[in-house]
Amino acid sequence: MRNRDKVFQRRVTFNIINPIRNSTTDGVFDLSETSLDKYKSNLYTLIYTGLGERVMLPQFGTRIKYLLFEPMSETLFADIEKEIREKAAFWIPEISILSIEFPEKEENMENNKIDMKINFALNVDPDIKDFMEITLGV
Repeated sequence: MRNRDKVFQRRVTFNIINPIRNSTTDGVFDLSETSLDKYKSNLYTLIYTGLGERVMLPQFGTRIKYLLFEPMSETLFADIEKEIREKAAFWIPEISILSIEFPEKEENMENNKIDMKINFALNVDPDIKDFMEITLGV
């Protein structure tokens, strides 16, 4: 079986998909069935977890929640991108962050929120790519 086939092979389940939502079929919550869904959910969890929030894993998570209280500037966007790239490389080495885009910087700076689009690929097959869009705000 090729790596690509393994990635998209349906399994029983890996874990609960984040953000948590109700299942439309047989369970209480939607569960990831492919490794691509699993890593996307893991990235979401990593970004939304603040440092020190995880019991027994105080280094898991990012400083993004705390960076949101910094003055909105170009360096803030650079700090957020650096934080995501470093933490994802350490905690989810199975993926590579391809790019992090901040589509509406000026509007976000006025409204104290941050919209971002994170493009990533699986290391086992770099042709397998996905993205996630996130809005963070105070």
